[in-house]
Amino acid sequence: MIRKILIASAAVAAIAAYTAVSEPVQAGSCAIVSAKARGLSASTAATRSVKKLNHRINHWAHKHGLKAVRVGYVSTVGKKGTVLSLATSSAKVCP
Repeated sequence: MIRKILIASAAVAAIAAYTAVSEPVQAGSCAIVSAKARGLSASTAATRSVKKLNHRINHWAHKHGLKAVRVGYVSTVGKKGTVLSLATSSAKVCP
């Protein structure tokens, strides 16, 4: 499970590296974006959560008229519910 989360985090980091901007970041222009997802196992919940996070990051960039954004460290936290697992992913996004 932890291995799959680390692989998903590495994939998101690779995507962030391709979309990185070489401009300096202005103070106060960053946002914290988060997404939640549920799944039958922790790994599926984490994968869906990261996918939703990428969608929200792209939506945030489009909303602010940006072609590319810089994405900070992506954290994914999971917890076991009664039947479904819940995963929350969050990242700091800056132009």
